[in-house]
Amino acid sequence: MSVYVFNILVDYMPNGIDNAQGYREKIFNQIGIDGYYVFTNFPKMRNISLYNNVGIPVNKMVNPILKMTGRDYFDFDAATDAMVLELEQNLNVDKVIYVENAVQLWKNGCIVAEIHTVPNDSNHFYEVYYFKNNCLIKADFYSHGRVYSDFFITASRDNGSLYAKKVKRVFYMKNGEVCLEQIENNYIMNNGKIIDCYEIIDLYLDLLNLNENDSIIMDRAYNLEFNDIILGKKLPCKKICVIHSGHYFEPNQSMYALYLSYEYYYWFKYSKYIDSFVVSTENQKKDLIRVLNKYDYAIPNIEVIPVGAVDNLCVSNDRKQNSILTASRIVRGKRIDLIIRSVIEAHKKNSNISLDIYGKGDVSVQNELVEIIQKNDASEYIHFMGFQRLDDVYKNYQLYISTSIFETFGLTLLEAASSGCALIGLDVPYGNTTFIENEKNGYLVKYNFDRDINYENELVKVIADRIVDAFSDYRRLNEFSEHSYKIANEFLVTKISEKWKCILKK
Repeated sequence: MSVYVFNILVDYMPNGIDNAQGYREKIFNQIGIDGYYVFTNFPKMRNISLYNNVGIPVNKMVNPILKMTGRDYFDFDAATDAMVLELEQNLNVDKVIYVENAVQLWKNGCIVAEIHTVPNDSNHFYEVYYFKNNCLIKADFYSHGRVYSDFFITASRDNGSLYAKKVKRVFYMKNGEVCLEQIENNYIMNNGKIIDCYEIIDLYLDLLNLNENDSIIMDRAYNLEFNDIILGKKLPCKKICVIHSGHYFEPNQSMYALYLSYEYYYWFKYSKYIDSFVVSTENQKKDLIRVLNKYDYAIPNIEVIPVGAVDNLCVSNDRKQNSILTASRIVRGKRIDLIIRSVIEAHKKNSNISLDIYGKGDVSVQNELVEIIQKNDASEYIHFMGFQRLDDVYKNYQLYISTSIFETFGLTLLEAASSGCALIGLDVPYGNTTFIENEKNGYLVKYNFDRDINYENELVKVIADRIVDAFSDYRRLNEFSEHSYKIANEFLVTKISEKWKCILKK
């Protein structure tokens, strides 16, 4: 039995679905499921590294064209030293320079080649650039041998500056023979037939030879070509769609959607071709059934399986006093401005309070948040920490805050609870009410979606009061911490894995 996950992304900002896929891979590994994660577009090394960092092994990452070249998965096994020696001999190199993540080869004062080494593994490489007169002319990508060559010409921009313009990519079989050529968005087969990205995925699904024991999991629904192909083909495998975000929004509930979510419209319209939907909470399952009935769409099997799970509870007795963190993409919908304003207000009553903000996203939004901090002279106690893994970070803080106005699950809420943080969040669907039990492990703050500026000013004061309350009684704060552990205990990998085993093997 094999499971193919569609899809992992190329050149998008990191997001919650990426982390959910990493969590799920832990579960699959524990229960002995062969899960493969499909780059529907050919990835760059930075994309591969991103997913490797969230917990997906490189040899579980696959790609349709990679499969067509006779390679089942990515594997960077080519030795750097061997390539350096080969290029020294072939290019008559007179100087070799080792720099971070690369080896440069020079001749007569000009760079002629540059070998790019695998991140955190300088003994192996994945790419070689070739230059002529210091201009890039070719780039070879390696995984189980040379996978493709990009060919470049030197072109001029409108302002007269020069750049390397890619004109063609040639993919190779493992034996070195040409597999196909790519010019812009067209793929040219050896027989001269021209196909597009839809046909590439169609061919890939045929090559997989899927059977009734296999499954395809679709994690992304909107504007991605693989949905059409998977639902249009009469595949014998199970087709499982995971709903990671809100599927229906009342007025003012979302800045980006109204009523039926455009993100999942395609899945809902063709739900009769889907075997199962997966949602993270019982409340969302009830709402989803109601919405599908309202629009007269077919209702497939709906399973409740949280998108996240933790290996264990992270116990700590060494937390920074009066410390708060929040972690999310920095976008308007997360309403980090409310957290900052609330902390500034709370700091007036407790000058020991501090806030660290983890994550990255919209630069313009972050600039607006920085302006709020600077205008209120809060730079000494409110800090942006950037994007980083937080596994061992939550345990250093006493309180986690989320003011997102919609959380389908809230992976960071689970991570914070599993590290014993007290929690404060808005009383909105669905994640906050899953992980925050009012006055047991923190505070749920009532929220009205029909809001105005005066309402938000009052909301800031209420959140600030809850922050001050949380730090005013350390015995109660410890009780909040213990109850967070109790809630998170229900989301251990050992428990969630049984749910996935059931849906995949039944």
